[in-house]
Amino acid sequence: MPKTLIKILAKIGTLALLLHWNGALALAAPTAEVEPLLQDLAAEKGYPLDTLRQLLQGASRSQLVIDSLDRPAETIHTWKSYRPIFLQPSRIEAGVAYWEKHRAALERAEAVYGVPPEIIVAIIGVETFYGKRPGSIPILDALYTQAYHYPRRYEFGRTQLKAFLQILMEEQMEPAMALGSYAGAMGTPQFIPTSYLSYAVDFDGDGKRDIWGNDADVIGSVANYFSRHNWRPGEAVALPARRLEPGQSFYIEPAQRAAAPNTPLLELAASGIVDTPAAAADDAKATVIHFQGAEGSEFWLGLNNFYVITRYNHSNLYAMAVYQLSQEIRALRARARISSCIRSPLDPAGGVTLFGKGAAIACKACLASGAHERPRYYGIILARALKNGTSG
Repeated sequence: MPKTLIKILAKIGTLALLLHWNGALALAAPTAEVEPLLQDLAAEKGYPLDTLRQLLQGASRSQLVIDSLDRPAETIHTWKSYRPIFLQPSRIEAGVAYWEKHRAALERAEAVYGVPPEIIVAIIGVETFYGKRPGSIPILDALYTQAYHYPRRYEFGRTQLKAFLQILMEEQMEPAMALGSYAGAMGTPQFIPTSYLSYAVDFDGDGKRDIWGNDADVIGSVANYFSRHNWRPGEAVALPARRLEPGQSFYIEPAQRAAAPNTPLLELAASGIVDTPAAAADDAKATVIHFQGAEGSEFWLGLNNFYVITRYNHSNLYAMAVYQLSQEIRALRARARISSCIRSPLDPAGGVTLFGKGAAIACKACLASGAHERPRYYGIILARALKNGTSG
């Protein structure tokens, strides 16, 4: 047989083999194994089954998702290594800028839902650096992989995949446009699909719940999530505890695991490990949490609002990062406004407020922002500024 003919037959054989493989892959395409889920969704919502099948055509198993799920950040870090990831000057400064840019929406969210701006901003800062890092993994692949190729997440994956398809249908989105985390979290606030369906709100009244590009909706949705999980306005989040003595028998939670507060705060205060704050309800309960920090052991009391933060991500490390970031953002914003007061010309129309018997002086804008939580200290600065003829 001529060599040329042999080569041609060899190529034909290779092509036939490739076609066979492709056919086998087609039979194993996502649509086949997801068919029961698609039929359920079509029956529940009245969606065209062919449309749902079309949406699933591009889904594929992601090894990156599987590898990431095997090593979630919260289980491999201690507080010593976890804290510096989020408590960075750049993230704090960007948080202040985000607050100023979206101040009106944040103030309205607090008025409607009772969640303070610094908590909302810190959540967004931790999740996606204020929308700049929402993730680059196709949500469809992330959820399909969990639903059918990661046994520990089968139930979660299939529930979220079903919810995601519902979002695609309702919002008229293309699957390729929805990128996010390996866990399937979406948009600036990193809502999983069921959270989107339950908690996302149209906060600016444009008829859409857009958590991808509309910061008003993002802010309102985060605040609604916290409110629906029993955030208590005005109450403390966490309290530093004095070092526990060997004889004290309170159960101590590890940093990685979140648990509902179970010990009366008054009992903990009576033991001497913490002072009862003014911003705590009489029936407040707390969880004693141990963190391994840069300087050794740290003990904190997580109150109800701390536990609410863990409903966003079930990790004490995460909740503490959000809480401490929120406090740093609030403090830096306050200092920036104090500096602005000192630089601004004196307002002759009564823009200055006197605390007590002249102990402190502050401009009304700073009072409204919460900048003067330490009025005696800042009052000295502002009093000197007034003496020199400058203040807000």
